[in-house]
Amino acid sequence: MKTTIFSQVSIDGKLTLGAGKSSKQLFSMFEEPDIKYIHQFRGLIDAIMVGKNTIQYDDPMLTNRYEENKNPLRIIPTTHMDISLDSHVLADDGRTLIVTTENGKNPEMINILKDRNKDVLICGKDKVDFVNLFRELEENYNVHSIMIEGGGFLNWNVLDQDLVDEIIIMQLPIIIGGGTNITLVDGTGYTDLNFVKKFKVVEVLPNKNYTLLRYQKAV
Repeated sequence: MKTTIFSQVSIDGKLTLGAGKSSKQLFSMFEEPDIKYIHQFRGLIDAIMVGKNTIQYDDPMLTNRYEENKNPLRIIPTTHMDISLDSHVLADDGRTLIVTTENGKNPEMINILKDRNKDVLICGKDKVDFVNLFRELEENYNVHSIMIEGGGFLNWNVLDQDLVDEIIIMQLPIIIGGGTNITLVDGTGYTDLNFVKKFKVVEVLPNKNYTLLRYQKAV
């Protein structure tokens, strides 16, 4: 499966203007063609995945609003299923898969989601097992390409397990700062250069409102 991290960040790699802030604030710097580029990319892939915090703070629809019938399967990994039932991905009639753990599953929540025609997949005991998840997605959900839209901890999990083939960044010409702010990749991190994940630059394209940066996994 081809896995692409796709994100909008500041020069210093921040995803938001602070803890608990929505990343939608950064989107105000984009114009219509920029937004269209993001949505049309969604029409090229089979699934889109975001973390629980992205659902909580941004409440995105995760659809392709520019092309009919080209909406990806929406996948939300969550250890404890603590997602608001009022969120767009659970309240609308689009395809959504909630991925949770054996110890974090909530039978009442599962029944509610099934009544709404949402799928639930148990994958992992205490933490979501992304390696097995990706295998399940290919074998049982016909997902052969997936777009990861963060946040930083989800990006870390898929990168740490060598599941990412490509990174596409729309880098805004701003500095945000903040030592505790969410970045493109958070998580534990590496302290040994031998373990860092290596990518090669394949495209640098300046645009009016951002610079497009594209990287591929180094072989």
